Amino acid sequence: MGLSRIDPEIQGCQRICDLPNDLLLRILHLVPAKDAVATEVLSKRWRHVWKMMHKLDFIENQDSESFGRFIDKALQLHKAPKLRSLVVEVGPRCPVDVDVRKWADKAVNQGVMNLEFKLHWRGEPTSFPKSVYTCDTLVRLCLSNQVLVDVSFTASLPSLTHMFLFKVVYKDQDSLARLLSSCPLLYHLSVERHKIRKQAREDNLTDFTVKVPWLKSLRYYTSLRERQEHEQEQEQEEYQIGSLVIDCPALTRVVILEQWGDYCSVTEKMLCLEEAYIRYVHNPDEKLLTCFSSARRLVFSLSKSTVACCKAVKFSGLIDLEFIAQIDVDWLEPFILLLHNSPKLKILTVDTAGCPQSPWNEPSTVPGCLSSHLEVVKWKDYEGKEDEKQLLTYILANSYHLKTVEVLLVATCNLEECQKELESMPRISTSSRLLCSTSS
Repeated sequence: MGLSRIDPEIQGCQRICDLPNDLLLRILHLVPAKDAVATEVLSKRWRHVWKMMHKLDFIENQDSESFGRFIDKALQLHKAPKLRSLVVEVGPRCPVDVDVRKWADKAVNQGVMNLEFKLHWRGEPTSFPKSVYTCDTLVRLCLSNQVLVDVSFTASLPSLTHMFLFKVVYKDQDSLARLLSSCPLLYHLSVERHKIRKQAREDNLTDFTVKVPWLKSLRYYTSLRERQEHEQEQEQEEYQIGSLVIDCPALTRVVILEQWGDYCSVTEKMLCLEEAYIRYVHNPDEKLLTCFSSARRLVFSLSKSTVACCKAVKFSGLIDLEFIAQIDVDWLEPFILLLHNSPKLKILTVDTAGCPQSPWNEPSTVPGCLSSHLEVVKWKDYEGKEDEKQLLTYILANSYHLKTVEVLLVATCNLEECQKELESMPRISTSSRLLCSTSS
């Protein structure tokens, strides 16, 4: 039979099978490990190809009880001398007696650079072998959910640059301190924590201290996690509040996002700071915000406890400000004070969605940033309320260097009517552009 009469699909399969191993491995690296392993049934040519993969992603989407066993068997059969990346994510139905410690140890012994474990099972948190915390090849480490961070020894992670600790449990404060201090090249740290009602914190720590003098980027997020339905029904619940202590003078970027917050303190002003995202921080004071005052970009959530800080703290180098007002705050006056304290501001984003009317009193003096620097104004979820109109009119009338005004209307606004109203506002910068659209 001539080749031209062979089924085209068979011809295609033959062509793929004729490819060298390195190209077949590149193909397999594009699919989940479970699918890559399944290719061994295609032909003798494919039987051993997947076993040489240097990147394995075991991600369970079906929450199968057998998935843990599958991972165990696949790692036993894996023969590559190097395993650069191992990602494991198992669901609640995964048996807790699978040996994830053995999986992690195998990866370390094969020179792993990226290690990620997300354990969503219902059993107790599991600890990892000492080898994980003394791995000299590890560059990125992500531990999530039912993981116990137990570092009761001297750790050493000389190559680690990125660490992610998501909703894990810590044996104690010393384990966290040893882990962080073991990473001389750590560049980025991302932490997510759950708080619970009344009882001790799920991660065992009341106070969370990040002391990494060389750290460049920090993201810290907490949320309140409900316990039982009968507890949720109680109107007067007591919550445990701890503290977040940041001792990272070299930070260039910090994100603190808390739906339920710790008291936050910073040991010293961060002179290298480029970007700060501060939202829902529990009772911030003037000292705390002063530590962030050197930022060139600031995302700032105004709450009742931060109103006074708008007058007291000087943001002398601030170029880009995103101002977010919470719904229980009279925001206009502190907003103007913040503009007065940001003399170099060029880009301003305003978000007052859902806020009640705030009284407008025209300032006696124009903030310096309006008359000398402001170039871009963006307004998110503009509702056309009277206080919004008054402020926007004021900005347009006093911003000599304005280039772009971008207004995103809430979906309930009439685009045509609002656009006419906005275009009728006088602008001292006649060359500025007005862009108006409706949020979807």
